[in-house]
Amino acid sequence: MGNDNSTNAASKSVRLSNLTAVTTSDSPSIENKEDVTLIWLDKTIDTLRTTLREVTNYVLLYTEIEPCITYIRSINTERIFLIISGVYAEQCLDEIHDLTQIDSIFIFCKNLDKYKSEFVDTKNYSKLINVFNTEDELIKSVREELNDLHNQLATFSLYKNEKTTRDLSNESASFLWFQLFKDILLQMSHSEQAKKEMIDQCKHFYRGNIEELRLIKEFDETYTNSDTIYWYTKQCFIYRLCNKALRTEDIELLYIFRYYIHDLCKRLAIEYDLFKKQHENNPIITLYRGLKLTNDEINRFKSNISSLISTNGFLSTSQNYDLAIEFALKKSKRSADIVPALFIIEADTRIDHAIFADISSLSVYPEEQEILFDIGCAFKINEVYFDDEKNIWIIKMNLTNEGRQIIQTYIKENRREMEKGNIVLIFGLLLTEMGQYKQAEIYFQNLLSSNTIDDQISIYTNIGRIKYFKGLFEEALKDFKIVYDLQRQQTSKNEIDLARTMNNLGLVYMEQKKYDLAFDYLFEVRKIYKKYFDIDKSLVANTDNVIGVIYTHKCDYENALTYLLRAMKYYEEYLPTIDHPLMATNYNNIGLVYYYIKEYKQSLDYCLKAFNIREKILPKNHPNFGDSCNNLGLIYQKLHEYKQAYDFFQRSLSIYENNPDKQTKIPACYNNIGFLYIDEKNYDEAIEYHLKALNYYNNNESSKYQNEINHTLDNLGTAYDLKNDTKQALNYYKQALESIKHDHNQYAKISLKIGNIYQKNGEYDLALDYYLKAINKNNITSQDTLSNLFMAIGIVYHQQKNYASALDYYKRTLSILKKLSLDNELNLVWIYNNIGCLYTDIDDSKHALKYQEKAYNIRIKFLPPNHPDIATSLTNLGRIYQKLAHYSNGLSNDLERALEYYKAALEIRQESLSNNHQDIAISYYNLALIYFDQQNLYHAHINIEKALDIQRNIFSSEHPQLQQTLQLEKNIMNMLGYHKN
Repeated sequence: MGNDNSTNAASKSVRLSNLTAVTTSDSPSIENKEDVTLIWLDKTIDTLRTTLREVTNYVLLYTEIEPCITYIRSINTERIFLIISGVYAEQCLDEIHDLTQIDSIFIFCKNLDKYKSEFVDTKNYSKLINVFNTEDELIKSVREELNDLHNQLATFSLYKNEKTTRDLSNESASFLWFQLFKDILLQMSHSEQAKKEMIDQCKHFYRGNIEELRLIKEFDETYTNSDTIYWYTKQCFIYRLCNKALRTEDIELLYIFRYYIHDLCKRLAIEYDLFKKQHENNPIITLYRGLKLTNDEINRFKSNISSLISTNGFLSTSQNYDLAIEFALKKSKRSADIVPALFIIEADTRIDHAIFADISSLSVYPEEQEILFDIGCAFKINEVYFDDEKNIWIIKMNLTNEGRQIIQTYIKENRREMEKGNIVLIFGLLLTEMGQYKQAEIYFQNLLSSNTIDDQISIYTNIGRIKYFKGLFEEALKDFKIVYDLQRQQTSKNEIDLARTMNNLGLVYMEQKKYDLAFDYLFEVRKIYKKYFDIDKSLVANTDNVIGVIYTHKCDYENALTYLLRAMKYYEEYLPTIDHPLMATNYNNIGLVYYYIKEYKQSLDYCLKAFNIREKILPKNHPNFGDSCNNLGLIYQKLHEYKQAYDFFQRSLSIYENNPDKQTKIPACYNNIGFLYIDEKNYDEAIEYHLKALNYYNNNESSKYQNEINHTLDNLGTAYDLKNDTKQALNYYKQALESIKHDHNQYAKISLKIGNIYQKNGEYDLALDYYLKAINKNNITSQDTLSNLFMAIGIVYHQQKNYASALDYYKRTLSILKKLSLDNELNLVWIYNNIGCLYTDIDDSKHALKYQEKAYNIRIKFLPPNHPDIATSLTNLGRIYQKLAHYSNGLSNDLERALEYYKAALEIRQESLSNNHQDIAISYYNLALIYFDQQNLYHAHINIEKALDIQRNIFSSEHPQLQQTLQLEKNIMNMLGYHKN
């Protein structure tokens, strides 16, 4: 032990006396493989106190409060026992006491009376065990609390009978996990090499811990499979590590301990056969387990009567009722929230596939009369009530084999989705469907290296799928190509298996935007699957779904809907339940098409269907659930339901932040939230979020994210543009434009935005230059973008009074939009608006009114009453009636009607736009013009000055709109001077 006492002054954390001493904000580099982390927080730690490692292996020493608290907050799977000095307790006990990671607190100090009076006697700290001033008393108390905790640690997985086997919500997935796990384990290699791997890892975990290393050496030298239960009941290293691995579903650690867990399951099966024979005449026995549960856990049991439950690992019970009651009622200071409970389990030895045995004769503690249940045993909860006489919660259950039946159903349903019906593969599929991509990849890589099954094709396929889900498309492509080559080398080729691999290759090429190459594979796959259509419609549905998504990427929405809706029909006919991941994916894809064609209510309908399925069947942090939340946020944003949108974006962000494989989606969430703030006209917040996204991409291999960086630069340009900071907007737009190489649609969109800025600034020739450059790319596939460009060119020609060219481009725009709208009238509003304005300018009031009234009626039908676009329609109608008044020489009431329209427009704009918005200036200008016509010079002067106050702040001195307003001001002032004279 003394050999490890050296220190290094340059080191940020050092190993002292085989304890980890942490003196900075660095996190410990050694991973804890046990259930408990013991932390000692004291300014002056005596590092020779290594006795603690005889109690629990993982001990951290901290001399500063902040690094210690930071580390505690980072813990997810372990319980923390905290030993703290009295001085530090005074400074931080209130802050840390309620942290969920902390289980028990021990104050160790010299001044016993002072700190007992301050902390223990007040009874304000339920986790505080006591105050100690001797090491022996402290160690004794820590050991007692640890023993209690280890006996309490059991995680339960529930499965409601009405759920489908596709339900992969947290508890249901864990239930399936353990039902499958043992079957997998018994098929894995059981060799001396597996034992050596386990021993080597144990030595590594416990390096420096003399007591545990002695036990590991003893195990290595003396262990036989007849000793399995004896070693389990010693509650030493093998008991602690195996149980934590099972409780946390740690695939890597469970693979390391496969040798021992395999032996324990086999030994229990042998003892079970003996146990059954002993109880042939009395097959039903009653067993007990006393424990402490939290109030939340009690409520979970109460709300799940008739549900199935299994423990995540082996379950220890006793035939001795008094012993179980005594343990449950044993006083504990560990938490005020825990209450005593007693499991009363009725077990029938005649039930198949439910192994349990009397291990008392093989145990270190025979007096406990222990009955041990194997992994995967399932129980039905029958009754939960409080026994007032004994002051304890009673939970009655009975052993059942329904868990086995559920697994058989799950395997049957998944056989058609796996290359083989091998249960070893299906376990990996379950991990993948749960979104546990890291665990799944470790699992399949272990299968590959251990030769557990002779099926490289299936293993590589699943590794490729995992990498695809993680967004590692180049790596996934390599795996799928390996599979493709292996399949083509087979003497007897399986056509469906080959088609599945081609389908996977098509998926990767789609993600790499190689759409034509993806189509080559997928249409060939579809031909193959059509041969087997009567046997399995879901094969064609899967391919149609992917083809539909590619058409969506290519902006061919009509074909996209054709394929996606056909896939939906096949899925609904063939899948065993509508609550299926494939159904959710299909609904989601259909919803996105409707989103892109601006049919937001249809989009919401389908995306909500996808969300509801995923919420029901997936773990709450599954990345697909995060995608659904994100999509709903986008839709609610378009429907102007900003609170709903923000909530869904935050949910998706939280899921991605907690999913290591989906961290790259975090900046996309930032961008979405930024756009939401843009819609709410909170441009500074929007810029902050878009900059967060840009910084993420630039700090994480920016060359991989060039497209994403371009979109983010575009977003920043949009935010600054709307903030009327045209200099910064042009800066970001031009940065984006310079780096776009192949995406002609994106090039066109950003060129359009740059042109629009020049158009707003009155630099019409520059605007036209950008618009026409975009059109001359000749590869714009987005009809939406093309219609916007035609509209923009029409607007410039309109402003240059080239009315014939303007009308030509407006009509081209209208022609495209009528085809795109798919009954969405709102898409036609702006083109009706602009054509109406053009007819107003050429004094064709009849046609002007026709188009402006069309625009106005659509807007009041679909938009909120204070929407600024309604103000635009009111303004345009006002202009028409103002012109009509000129023609009638004031003989009609058209001028009054125009004034009413202008006032209504101003009211909406003042309510919905920023104070210095140019549209408010336009409203003031229009009112000034009406008052000028009416010779109401006082009000004309007031309004023209208000218009100028805004325009002088947002326009250059040469801007045409400012020049026009100055001219009207001059006219008004001249008239005022005339009237004064």
